[in-house]
Amino acid sequence: MRRIWAVAWLHLKGLFKSPGALVMMFILPGLFGWIFGGIAIESEQTKPVVDVVMNEEEHSAEIFNLLKKNEHYQWNKVTLQEAKEHVEEQDTVAAIVIPINIQQKLIEKQQLFDVILRSKTEDYLALEHHLQGTANLIIRILKIAEENDSAALPDLLEEVASSKGVAIEKQTIQRDDNNTVEINLMFVGFAIMFMMFGLSGAASTILDERIGGTWSRLMVTPASKLQISLGYLIAYFLMGWFQFAVLMTAMNLLFDTTWGNLTYMIPFASLVILCVVGFGLMIAGIVKTKQQAGAIGAVLIVSTCMLGGVYWSIDLVPEFMQKISLAVPQSWAMSGFKEIISGSLHPTTLLKDTLALLGFTVGFFLIAIRGITYK
Repeated sequence: MRRIWAVAWLHLKGLFKSPGALVMMFILPGLFGWIFGGIAIESEQTKPVVDVVMNEEEHSAEIFNLLKKNEHYQWNKVTLQEAKEHVEEQDTVAAIVIPINIQQKLIEKQQLFDVILRSKTEDYLALEHHLQGTANLIIRILKIAEENDSAALPDLLEEVASSKGVAIEKQTIQRDDNNTVEINLMFVGFAIMFMMFGLSGAASTILDERIGGTWSRLMVTPASKLQISLGYLIAYFLMGWFQFAVLMTAMNLLFDTTWGNLTYMIPFASLVILCVVGFGLMIAGIVKTKQQAGAIGAVLIVSTCMLGGVYWSIDLVPEFMQKISLAVPQSWAMSGFKEIISGSLHPTTLLKDTLALLGFTVGFFLIAIRGITYK
């Protein structure tokens, strides 16, 4: 065991002597987290604005009350001209025009709301589901009113708008607010990305050691090949955990973030770090030079992070992209972290994420073992 720790300590000392590695593993993640975390929290405190163009009909005010039930947006009553100007200047997410004759819209099978939009932003994609759900509800209410008394439509709309809807026990379904969870996941995503860059760079030093003779000198020491391999593995694993812990602590102090139940977080994070270590060793095993490792690693890390939901939520991409994302480990890591941070802790989801990451980890290490020679 002493020989294993000697090999591990040799590489840990090398890490702390390298300014580039320290910048990549600690300063850049902290800087990105501070900048984007501040932006995300500020946007969380300011609700996106949606303009609503109303008319003199009685049902118009009740439809406006239905729309306002989504409290994630700020709903403003404006004229049609003002709505167009606000959309053009990008002061609002979109403008919703409430029709005068909704019965005619239904007969002609037209969409209920006219939406004035400049571009489909992330805020609008979330708003679109609310608009569609509200329109479907109004159509069902309209059919009920026609079967009974058409004059009862405003009363029915008022009754629905004043109802509290479905009560959700957040302590059971999800402990933290969804937006808070997304912000925390953004920090975790940055940690994973920079961890992959840092550990891939650290693992690629094996190539320099083989060229410089350090590798061959290790081979003639009393340490066995297994002890040397475990020493490297422990060193990179500790590097990853140190980076992850420092970033999470910094974000907690800066933004008062929460990371869920540590009983689940620590072992799951350890598995993710082990998977990242395997990825770095795999890159070192399949290339011939450190320059190749840097180039190939950068392309693989950025592309798979984009695909795996590190930069944005997987829910925002098309369904076929969501299926493709299952082929990268980041998507399973982000899914597991989301369960833990949100407090949902669904056993089936966590088990699937854990097994998937185990599979990726084993695959990475098998490729690394075949690629890294001990000659």
